[in-house]
Amino acid sequence: MITFTDITARLRNFYDSRFEPEGIRPLAEMYWRTLMLIASLLCLAALLFGIWNLFSVFDTLSSLADTSPPPPAAFSSSALHALSGGFDARQTQFNTFTSNPPSAAPDPSK
Repeated sequence: MITFTDITARLRNFYDSRFEPEGIRPLAEMYWRTLMLIASLLCLAALLFGIWNLFSVFDTLSSLADTSPPPPAAFSSSALHALSGGFDARQTQFNTFTSNPPSAAPDPSK
């Protein structure tokens, strides 16, 4: 079984021989494994945080009861008939305008 003092002694030896080619590899391997561990932990933490937020949204949505009254009608029947009557009046005004066009305005450039 490797104890903590053995690990620190090996790390001290690796660090002391960091300028030797054979001493770089263990340090690089430890650095790479540390980076991979940190990246894995960050990905796992992000995934767990997202799942936790998703379940909190589901809980919020399931606990909300729709107590709001239904929205009022957009148009009443009389308002709708008045609106369509206004469209009919505009249509007849347009038809009279197209059948009797006004006199042409003189060209100011001539």
